[in-house]
Amino acid sequence: MRKLITFILIIVLSVGGYASPKKSFEIKRGVNLSHWLSQRGENTPSIQDGMSATDFSRIARAGFDHVRLPIDEEVLWQENGQKNKEAFSYLHKGIEWALKNDLRVIVDLHIVRSHYFNAGNEGKKNSLWEKPEAQTHFLALWQDLVQELKGYSTSDVAYEIMNEPTAPNHEDWNKLVEKAYQIIRKVEKERVIVIGSNMWQGVDTFQYLKVPQGDEFILLSCHFYEPFLLSHYQAGWTEFGKYQGNVHYPGYLVSKDEFDSLSADDKKLVARWRTTPWNRETLSAFLSKAKRVADEKGLNLYCGEFGIYEKAPIESALKWYADVISVFDSLNIAWAKWDYKGGFGIYTSQNQQKKDLLKVLMSGSGKKVVVGETPVYLDTRKPLELRVKDALNRMTVEEKTRLSYADGRFSTPGCARLGIPGLMYSDGPHGVRAEICWNSWDYAGWTNDSCTAFPALTCLASTWNPSLSKAYGTAIGEEARYRHKNVLLGPGVNIYRTPLNGRNFEYMGEDPFLAARMCVPYIQGVQENGVAACVKHYALNNQEHWRNHIDVQVSDRALYEIYLPAFKAAIEEGKSWTIMGAYNKVRGTHAAHNKLLNNDILKGEWGFDGCVVTDWGAAHDTYEAAMYGLDLELGTFTNGLTSNSSLGYDSYYLGNAYLQMVKEGKVPMEVVNDKAARVLRLIFRTAMNDNGKLGAMSNDSHYETAYQIATEGIVLLKNEATFKGESLLPLSQGKYKRVLVVGDNAIRNLMQGGGSSELKPKMVITPLEALTEKLGKECVKFTQGYVAGRPMFDRADTFSQSVIDSLYTAAVNEAQKADLVIFMGGLNKNFQQDCEGDDRKTFQLPFEQDRLIKGLLKANKKVVVVLTRGNAVDMPWLKEVPSVIQSWYLGSIGGKALADVITGEVTPSGKLPFSYPAKLEDCPAHYYGEISYPGDGIRQEYKEDILVGYRWYDTKKIKPLFPFGYGLSYTQFEYGKPVVSSSQMQSGDVLEIKCTVRNVGKVAGKEVVQLYIGDEKCSVLRPLKELKDFYKVTLQPGEEKEVLFTIDEEDLKFFDDTQHKWVAESGKFKIYIGSSSKDIKGVVEFDYKN
Repeated sequence: MRKLITFILIIVLSVGGYASPKKSFEIKRGVNLSHWLSQRGENTPSIQDGMSATDFSRIARAGFDHVRLPIDEEVLWQENGQKNKEAFSYLHKGIEWALKNDLRVIVDLHIVRSHYFNAGNEGKKNSLWEKPEAQTHFLALWQDLVQELKGYSTSDVAYEIMNEPTAPNHEDWNKLVEKAYQIIRKVEKERVIVIGSNMWQGVDTFQYLKVPQGDEFILLSCHFYEPFLLSHYQAGWTEFGKYQGNVHYPGYLVSKDEFDSLSADDKKLVARWRTTPWNRETLSAFLSKAKRVADEKGLNLYCGEFGIYEKAPIESALKWYADVISVFDSLNIAWAKWDYKGGFGIYTSQNQQKKDLLKVLMSGSGKKVVVGETPVYLDTRKPLELRVKDALNRMTVEEKTRLSYADGRFSTPGCARLGIPGLMYSDGPHGVRAEICWNSWDYAGWTNDSCTAFPALTCLASTWNPSLSKAYGTAIGEEARYRHKNVLLGPGVNIYRTPLNGRNFEYMGEDPFLAARMCVPYIQGVQENGVAACVKHYALNNQEHWRNHIDVQVSDRALYEIYLPAFKAAIEEGKSWTIMGAYNKVRGTHAAHNKLLNNDILKGEWGFDGCVVTDWGAAHDTYEAAMYGLDLELGTFTNGLTSNSSLGYDSYYLGNAYLQMVKEGKVPMEVVNDKAARVLRLIFRTAMNDNGKLGAMSNDSHYETAYQIATEGIVLLKNEATFKGESLLPLSQGKYKRVLVVGDNAIRNLMQGGGSSELKPKMVITPLEALTEKLGKECVKFTQGYVAGRPMFDRADTFSQSVIDSLYTAAVNEAQKADLVIFMGGLNKNFQQDCEGDDRKTFQLPFEQDRLIKGLLKANKKVVVVLTRGNAVDMPWLKEVPSVIQSWYLGSIGGKALADVITGEVTPSGKLPFSYPAKLEDCPAHYYGEISYPGDGIRQEYKEDILVGYRWYDTKKIKPLFPFGYGLSYTQFEYGKPVVSSSQMQSGDVLEIKCTVRNVGKVAGKEVVQLYIGDEKCSVLRPLKELKDFYKVTLQPGEEKEVLFTIDEEDLKFFDDTQHKWVAESGKFKIYIGSSSKDIKGVVEFDYKN
């Protein structure tokens, strides 16, 4: 493992310097030096007197870091095309004076004889766009300039092709840019070239600007003088300079009263400035136009000119400057003020500094623009897709294909030649797994790889609280980031189809809507840390038995309505960066490389731009893996690859065999590029994500998050008042002197189920430890009651009947002496229980627990049954037990959470995420026999179709033991009558449903208000009702709150597999408001017309 980590550190260090280039052109704040080598008039000082070294020193001391130096053809060249040697000497002096003061220089070809940006006002013509010879002459000027200035460092001097072009056609300017660009690049490959948009470099025309692609040494430039009525107030050379009235900023430049009092001529001048108020948001909206174009092109933006003429009201001017500087900072735009001296200057014509103006200009942070520092693919400021494209263009075929398969048990490579690091993965979804050796499945034996164990996802789903899902994702993402993991393999969102599935504890229940709503925040929380979530197992991996080869047959309707919505939400709403293909087959092809699932639905219909990765051993064919959407092969079982003695990664299906198919033309390059792009996208989002977050491990915040999820997820299934009108729970301190705790699960570290999600927690609190601390050592006594054996992945311990009987007898005898018995049993993480790799073989509790519970009840009627499990079980003793708790796998702080619920410190508020059948054959997956579950060993048919979970029990009128959405509290809630905003709905309408909920009990509590919708008459079979919304509300005793839901046409639709689209049919619908799928508190109806 040490070898791998050393390699990773080398790669990280190698790319860590890309933000500090050796050769770059860096600018923040600048000023224009006009009327020296450009725009010279009769009253302009001579070139010799126009600027001096003192001016440059003064500019630097004021806080500027560069100058924009306009030059005119009329000043530097004679009419015959010969250079004006004296003028050129001052150009060099100006550059040298700037460099001595550590000022960068942008040499701007401001005006040429054939083009004048203000030609109309000056009585001149712009023949540059009309005469080819004029353009030839213009390009000759650049040939001279390049030869004259090429000796200066590219980090000191940049070229601006031309100031404020006014071509009648935008393409005319784009073509001229390309020609000038080629002249410069022929001589200087890394000189920064500044290019502005046509029509005075305005932001409105930026969208039409075209520049050469893939050149990191281009800087885009705009000019900004909006609103002109303010910036050119009383400027005689403008059409509206005649206006003598007032102007104001911010707000409307001319107030309504002032406008009404103007002459007709003045009204015409200022009418366009009356249409909108001007403020920071308005300015930002203008500049964002140019910024968006720059971002799309992957280039930086520079505002080469902005300013206000000195006749404008000073108070308004300073407020405008402050807002503009603020916008520049927020949009990362470097700038140059127009001008150094004069009417727009930071100094007056008499060399008086405008101190208030300078103070405002320097008030911003100044966003440094660095041009030419790195390749685009290494520049995190560039748009993601440009970085991906740039990296692809630099990679060989071999490097591209190498991205697609592992180089370790939990790692995949990058491209070392380009300084692109590889990726590190960790099992989830309940915590960051302990370190695995690089090339074996042995644990590495580190001492610093502990983690927080978060509750299992069934517990999270039972909270029905999306905000806790976000907190869960954020916390686990922080731990992954801290441990330098780039991809966390979770969450799991497979639908709960059978209570025998050994991996149900990792998932979010039977309802696609609930699973969707609970997985999206989790993913968002993980990925805000720069760690990729990997939603799994896509798709139809709803059992562990025969998971590697069983071929699932399912209708399109069931696929789209039941088994895909959570994955779809994970991709479209959660923006999950990766998704893991399942082991099983779907309609004849393995899910990991299944054309329907990956190409048609995931990447086609949903537009997924991330990576499809395999589960370990889920790939089976090179051609299918290449062509049917698999992007990353993490592990496989091809010959020799499970041996620790050799590195067989090149023999993976996407290894050498894939490369060979590419070279033979069997796999097109567009497929190769698509896979490589997806992996690069993932690397840039994670391993090369410089968001500055370092992560954190097992801190107080994480433990609190785990505790809150556990307490809100615990479900109180039964709590009857049988003893003197009282319920056994909550168990207040001192109520019972002798409390007997029975059961192996009271002392086990059951943070989560078994398999790949096993964890090495830094801290674990068992239920017995927590209860003993709550009630006192003198009160609590423990006896094991049954034996469960060691947690093992592929087998289970066996015990003699004498051992089993002795534990049983000891527990029953102790129960006779106790005031209260708390039985803590259920399932555990052992093989063929809540464990990956196989399913449970029976619906009953293992280890003769049913016998033990009945024995305890005979000895003592006051028995609380607490079952830790991720699945429903048979409860033949339910009628006799007063109180039952569903406790799930509760994570590191689970013992404390359970003890706090038992003792009443926390009122339970969890609701079941799946239905409990009264008997196994009532479950829809089992109703149709073995072909439905577990299949015949080759294939299985989902014969229940869309009627999964409560949809089945409702529609078939089968009473479950406990319904979906069910859960009791230590308080009681009273619902008001629901009210709908309209009895009619049409396409595009939104209906509001309101319902009041009151806490009529004596303690505070939380209630999950559930909204279901039923279609009363449809051309196809539909469930009686389907969950469409829910809300968890907190209420103090006596408190009442109104819960508001909204529904629209989408909530009424079913998937029509004959048309392959979602449709809603006209007719009557019912809205059910309830506390579970069975406990409906109110119903309202409405009619829908499509």
